[in-house]
Amino acid sequence: MKKLIYSFLAIDIVIFALLAMNGGLKPPKYDLKPAQFQQAIQSGNVQFVDVRTPSEYEQARIKGAELIDWKSPDFKEKIQHLDKNKPVYIYCRTGMRAARAQRYMRKHGFKEVYNLVGGIKGWYRAGLPVETKPGYSLADDHAEGC
Repeated sequence: MKKLIYSFLAIDIVIFALLAMNGGLKPPKYDLKPAQFQQAIQSGNVQFVDVRTPSEYEQARIKGAELIDWKSPDFKEKIQHLDKNKPVYIYCRTGMRAARAQRYMRKHGFKEVYNLVGGIKGWYRAGLPVETKPGYSLADDHAEGC
């Protein structure tokens, strides 16, 4: 029995190593790093959504994003006005809420939903432009969760 377990473990290690060498462990194609995300939203023909709360949106946002709060009871209703066949680019604070919204939207018929890896915090750390409320800085933002 031990030999069988060790054999499976060895096979798993080999598969993991092969995937790593061939790039199989990179983020899913619908998760984009800030520079890729910026390039995509600048192409123009996209739907761009911020899934954070209204107060977060008021403090800091990426220009051009429409606010549709993931935590709001009317999230499901509000996303229905989006075109399910056109790419949707979403972000939150760190990427976690947007990942949940992304899964929900894909499950409910949206063809392409792209999540900003690291959220607006990752965008900011990449040196990309953020519109902020006077006196607010994402560098000082230590809020928990996303």
